Amino acid sequence: MALRRFGIDQCASCGGVLSSGYYTLLDRDERYCPACIATRPRCASCGAPLGDQHWSLHDGRRQCAVCHATAVYDPALARQIFDETVAGIVAQFELTLNVGVAFRMVDAPTLDAIRGDGGVPPPPGQHTLGLYQRRGHLRTIYMLYGLPRLIFRTTVAHEYAHAWQGERCPLLHSEGLREGFAEWVAYHHLQWLGCSRAAQRMLTMPHPYRPWLDQVLELERKLGQAGVIEYLKRAE
Repeated sequence: MALRRFGIDQCASCGGVLSSGYYTLLDRDERYCPACIATRPRCASCGAPLGDQHWSLHDGRRQCAVCHATAVYDPALARQIFDETVAGIVAQFELTLNVGVAFRMVDAPTLDAIRGDGGVPPPPGQHTLGLYQRRGHLRTIYMLYGLPRLIFRTTVAHEYAHAWQGERCPLLHSEGLREGFAEWVAYHHLQWLGCSRAAQRMLTMPHPYRPWLDQVLELERKLGQAGVIEYLKRAE
């Protein structure tokens, strides 16, 4: 997010004239006045200051109009996107599962409770968007409902990578490799979809997992994509 001090336009949140500079968000064209950036509640998905027209979800989250336009609320559509994402990852990397993984879409309190039961806290300052969990023979990917379609698909790719790790990399205990590889799969899946701007954003946005993504990308430069996967299978 950056403050710019040229041009006169309207704030996308309050509609006021942008006479004293404006802010923009990464990968978004909308402009926001400093007052809205400082005082308005934010969209739960993109972080943009909410305008008068926004959507309130039953679990307390609020969505801006842009995120609401592509948000995944319907379970049938969610299942379709989940299956398409898994099929894409298998086509890209041949990351197949012998047992398979179930899929569930849940609200924010349910997802937080499931994560809490597993004793796995979210990264500092981050909300839980998805979660892979194994309990005995049950293996499930839980996804937060109401995510914009591209965020939903990227998160599915990340969590499916964890499901693959759980089955094919039983000795892998390094958090850096686990999360870095999951981000690496999501990054390449975005490229496979042709979403180059979103993929590039993963390399520049501040996120606790980004240094680990950088490490796996460096590993890819040395070993290639197939080499990264084989390396992970032997890693501890």
